[in-house]
Amino acid sequence: MRGFDNAKAAANRFGFNYNTYIQHESGRTGITRAVKDYARAFRVREAWLITGEGSPQDIDGSDELREIFMRLAAAPREVQAAVLTYARFALGEPSGTEKSRETATTPTS
Repeated sequence: MRGFDNAKAAANRFGFNYNTYIQHESGRTGITRAVKDYARAFRVREAWLITGEGSPQDIDGSDELREIFMRLAAAPREVQAAVLTYARFALGEPSGTEKSRETATTPTS
């Protein structure tokens, strides 16, 4: 999570319209349309920005990994499915719809 001295500094850093940003930060207007941009900029979860519940970040790891997860969350479903299938295979966790790593690489009679 990133910290700034004031709202103007944050708005300037990320290129947000200051008047809109300050209204969002003060709660005068909803942030629904801007929440993805804010979450990405401040490296926090969208749900945390909206509800304040839970922790700002729900994963540990590199900034690069966090950014990939955020982009993946907004990707088309077929891209998400392909990445999940590959991740399960690479981690040795069969998805249930395909052969396990062992049976995929070992001939059967």
